[in-house]
Amino acid sequence: MIFRALLALATFVPPSLCNYTISLTSTNGITISDGNKTVVNNAAILSGTQNTTVSALKNATQGLTYELITPTVAKVQLNTTANFHGARFTAEPDTHFFGVWEYPFNYQITNKNVSFDLKGVGNNVGINWVNARAPFFLTSAGYGVYTDTLKMGSYDFTTPGEAQFIFNTSSLLYYIILPKEQGDIKSIIEQYTELSSRSEIPSTSGLGPTFWSDDFTQDFHGSVSNAEENIYDVVNHLYYNQIRATSSFADRPYGTGNRSWGNFDFDPKFYPNVEVFLKNLTDWGFDFQVWIANRAQLGTELYNKSLAEGWQYPLDLPPLGALGAALDLSIPEAYQYFEKKLEYFASIGVKGYKIDRGEEGEMPDYVQNEQMALFLQLAYDSMVQKHGATKFHNFARSAVDRSRSVTHIWNGDSHANFTGLAYSVASGIRSGLIAFGIWGSDTGGYTREGTLTPTEEVWARWMWFSAFSPVYELMLGTNHTPWYEPYTQQTVDVLKQTANLHADLTPYIKSYAYVNSKTGVPIIRALFLEAPEDSATWEVPDAYFFGSEFIVAPIVTSGGSRSVYFPKGPSKRYIEYFNKTSIHAAGTTANVSLPVTSIPVYVKEGAIITRGDIFQGNAKWVEDWQAFLFIEVFPSWDVPESRFTYYSGEGNEGKAVEIVLATNKEDRTVKVVYGDLGVEAAVLWQLKSGPKEVNLNRGGGYTTLTDVELLF
Repeated sequence: MIFRALLALATFVPPSLCNYTISLTSTNGITISDGNKTVVNNAAILSGTQNTTVSALKNATQGLTYELITPTVAKVQLNTTANFHGARFTAEPDTHFFGVWEYPFNYQITNKNVSFDLKGVGNNVGINWVNARAPFFLTSAGYGVYTDTLKMGSYDFTTPGEAQFIFNTSSLLYYIILPKEQGDIKSIIEQYTELSSRSEIPSTSGLGPTFWSDDFTQDFHGSVSNAEENIYDVVNHLYYNQIRATSSFADRPYGTGNRSWGNFDFDPKFYPNVEVFLKNLTDWGFDFQVWIANRAQLGTELYNKSLAEGWQYPLDLPPLGALGAALDLSIPEAYQYFEKKLEYFASIGVKGYKIDRGEEGEMPDYVQNEQMALFLQLAYDSMVQKHGATKFHNFARSAVDRSRSVTHIWNGDSHANFTGLAYSVASGIRSGLIAFGIWGSDTGGYTREGTLTPTEEVWARWMWFSAFSPVYELMLGTNHTPWYEPYTQQTVDVLKQTANLHADLTPYIKSYAYVNSKTGVPIIRALFLEAPEDSATWEVPDAYFFGSEFIVAPIVTSGGSRSVYFPKGPSKRYIEYFNKTSIHAAGTTANVSLPVTSIPVYVKEGAIITRGDIFQGNAKWVEDWQAFLFIEVFPSWDVPESRFTYYSGEGNEGKAVEIVLATNKEDRTVKVVYGDLGVEAAVLWQLKSGPKEVNLNRGGGYTTLTDVELLF
C-alpha cells in the first residue's frame, strides 16, 4: 500500500519545479535546503526510555535513515532499542503551526501555546468530545510533517517557532512534505493524504439536511405514543412546511438493553414495526442511521459475550453509569463477532451509523487511536458489504488519520450558545486542515441548559452556518423542536430558508466532496489555503472559503454584527452573494450587520457556482419532480478564464464534468463551455442588468452573450 502510494505521489511532482536537497547536520538533525536557503530545520531527532526523558540522537548511525523519495517529500525512519521516539522542528518565532487536532484550543486555528496528546480532547470550552485528529501538522514556513503511526503520542507547540512530537514506539516513520510550487499549501495536504488516506464521496442523502433526536422515545405531541410515530411526526412537519430533508437518525435509546445499546436490536415498545417503518422512510425520501459505540454496557448481550470470552479491557474504576468497557478489537474473534452483529442493521435497511465514544475511559488512552481505527473499519465494512461503497453515511466524533477513508465527522457535543457556535466554526476550519473534509455540527448545539436553549438567535445563526457546511444536521427534542413551543414561527422560517438553501447548494457541495476525495483538500477551507501570501489570513477562526468560490463569515456573537476581511490573492474584488450589489476590494475590511434571516457570504470574480434541485429527498410535494441544475456565473473582465469541476451522479458512480467561464473585454463577450451535465440545466448569468437565465443543451456545448455589462 505505501509503495503504491509513493509511486503515485512521485508521478504528481514535476522534477523541474523542485531543487530540494536533504542533509544531516553536525548535531544529527536534518535540514532540507533549496540552494543556499534552509527551508526545513528538523533540529533534533529524539529517543529515550520515557517520553519525559527523550534527548537528541547522539549517533547518526543509530537506526536513522533519510531520503527524498520524491522531489518534494522526504522520508525519515528511526529504529532503535528505545521505547519513545520523536522529532523537533524549529523555524522563525512568528511561524504558525496548524493541524493535529480538530478542537480549536483557546479559540484559535493555530496551535500556538498548545501541548496535548494525540487523543480525544474530552470536556472543554465550547465543545465536548470534538475528537478528529491526525499526526500531521503544516506550517506558515511552507512545509508539513506527517508521522505514520497509530501509536499514542504527544505534540508540543508551546515554544514560539518550534514544534515537537514524541510517540510511544521503537520504530518511527515520518514524512516532511514540501509544496509543489512556492506557497501552494493545498499541495501539502494533497501529498499528505496521498500517503495517508482520503474521504469517500458521501451519499447525497448524507449531506443533509438531516433531522434527528437525542431521544425519539420522549417529547411526544398530539397522538404520538412511540418513537416511530414521533419520527413520522417530524416527517409530516417537514412536508407541510416544505422543508427539504434527506435523512434522519436515532441516537440512543432505540434498542433493548442497558441504555439501549448492546443487544443489536430495536425495542419493540418504541419501534413496533421497524422494518415497515424503515421502508416507509425510504419511500418518503429519508435514509436512516443509528447510533453505535464500542462499549459493552452492563447486562447486554455484547457485555455478557465479551466478558465470557475475555475480550474486554479491564477498567480501573467501575463503569460510569453502568457504561462498560470497550472490546479489544485487535483480538480477531472480538472483531469478527462485533462486525457480524452489526450486519443486522444494514440487513433491515439502516443506511449508516452515528459512531460515538472511544475516548471516555472505556479503554486505556494509549490504545485509543488503534482501537478507534479498528472500530470505524468494521462499522464501514458492515455497511459496505450490504449497500456498496458511497451508498450510506457513517460519521464519527472520534477518528484518526487513515480512518477518514471509512468515516465522516461530526464535531461532538457543542454547547448550545454563541461560544459553542464560534468554537464549532473554528472546529470546521481545523477539521479541514487535517483533511477530514466531510464535516458537520449539531446545529444549535447539543449540550443545552434551561427551557429555551439554544435561543432563537443562536439557533438561527447556527442554521445559516450549517447551510454553508458540508453536512447540515439538526437535533430535535424536548424544548428544542422549531415548530413547537417555546420557539416561534421565525425559527421555522429560518430553518426553511437554510435547509432549502443547503439542498439547493448540493450540486456545489458534492462537487467539492469529489475534489476532497481526489486531493484531500477540504470543502471548508481556512482563508490562508486560498490566500497563502496574505499574512492577515493566517489566524482567522471565524471565516472561511467554502470551496474556492465563496467566502463565508458566520455571525458568532449576539447582536448581528461583525467585521469581514477580504483576502488578497484569489480575487481583486468580492461581491455580496445574496443582494449582489455590495462589492469589496481585496485587502479591505467591512463591518456588516444582518438580521437572523441572512449571513455574510461573498463570491469572488469569475465565480462558477453549481446549484439547483438534483436530489429529491423528501420533496414529495413537488409534482412530477425532475432534476434541474443551474450554473450560476459571476463573470469579470479581469478574469479571462475560470474553471469548475462539476460532479454529477451518485457516490463513486458519478462523473466529473468541466465547466469553463471565459470573458473577452475587447469584444465584450462572455462564454460558458460545458460537458454532459447529466440533467436538464441552465446558465444563470449574474449581470449588472440583473440575472439572465439561458437553457442549455443536453450532452454539452456552449452559450455566449455579447455586449453585456458585468457586476464586477
